[in-house]
Amino acid sequence: MKLLLKNKGLTLIALIVTVAIVSIISQLLFWFYPDFLAKNRLNNHINLLYRNINYGRLYAIENDTYVTLCALKKSKCIKDEWQGQMSLFIDKDKSTTLDNNELLLSIFEKANEADSLEYPRSAITFRPDGSLNGFQNGTFIYCPNSDKANLEGLALSVSQTGRIRIKSTDKCQEE
Repeated sequence: MKLLLKNKGLTLIALIVTVAIVSIISQLLFWFYPDFLAKNRLNNHINLLYRNINYGRLYAIENDTYVTLCALKKSKCIKDEWQGQMSLFIDKDKSTTLDNNELLLSIFEKANEADSLEYPRSAITFRPDGSLNGFQNGTFIYCPNSDKANLEGLALSVSQTGRIRIKSTDKCQEE
């Protein structure tokens, strides 16, 4: 009776080739990983901003009140602080300040420190009909990894009627 022994192991050459292929692929992935994370942050924050603007507009229409979105410091809206934590609140007196008798609807996180978010106004206030109060229309510009300026950003435009539109922008590379 003859016993047949089958080799169920790996050869050293097969193991070295496999490790080499895995290391090359992982090096390529790690090279693109920071840009992948930055684009993911960009999409997440713009979608969060979009949802909160839309929520504020719909809340104003549904409850026949004024609703303001801004970056609050000491209960007042501050211009050029859009990268920080933003708040959405009922603004009965249209003062862009959160008074004691006004309700805070939402607070959402600040943008990543490596990114930048700009808007030309200090606040967005929706009227009870869903349009913007005064001349508060404008475009948010979100630039991922703003210090490197190598990635395309997103622009979120808010029209005077309160409609929102998102599009890509190359303004991040111009800085």
